Amino acid sequence: MTDILATSQKLARLIEERADTMEVPITLSIVDVHGNIVLKERMPGAPLISVEMSERKAYTSAAFGAATKDMTADAQPGGPLFGITAFAGGRFVAFGGGAPLLSGGVRVGGVGVSGGTTEQDIKILESALDALAKEL
Repeated sequence: MTDILATSQKLARLIEERADTMEVPITLSIVDVHGNIVLKERMPGAPLISVEMSERKAYTSAAFGAATKDMTADAQPGGPLFGITAFAGGRFVAFGGGAPLLSGGVRVGGVGVSGGTTEQDIKILESALDALAKEL
């Protein structure tokens, strides 16, 4: 994946197709490995908070190289990531819908989906990432 914008556009199409199928209006954000926005799209009807949350999920996954759903338990009181959501002005989140964007096993960014329930966001994102892997 040498062209992160072209890959982001393919991934956005796949995410939106899945969200349409599930009838869940979402916002998706894709950032580069430094946390800079590469692409952001909001479907009609997506909740206002999804605009910010999708970017935070993408940023968190790009920074940590992990899916946000895998950070939830560790962010609870007593966990090794407790307090992460207060760090960096609240820019990090620890609930599902974010994943690192990889190219040849190397982290090149992060993607975040927000607008449905946490379970819907995860399902939309994971199925789109699986489809993207088959396309590349």
